[in-house]
Amino acid sequence: MRLTKKEKELLGRQYAEGLFWGHVESPADIPALKKRRDWQEAPEFERRNIISELATMARDELLKAGHNRETVLRFVGQYIRHW
Repeated sequence: MRLTKKEKELLGRQYAEGLFWGHVESPADIPALKKRRDWQEAPEFERRNIISELATMARDELLKAGHNRETVLRFVGQYIRHW
């Protein structure tokens, strides 16, 4: 599955907004992502990598916006993979 940088940024922002408003818990729950055929057909390891990237981007956006670090990490930390 290939997402452009612009698509990743948009999905990361959508995830951050979903977390802020309380209607999205996981990056995999983003409606725009769930509708994509390539997402539905992607192997599990690719999905995990994309989820991690989107969670990292959302974390950065929320921290940049001034949200509490511990709260942000509590919501997105479980999705961020560290290599």
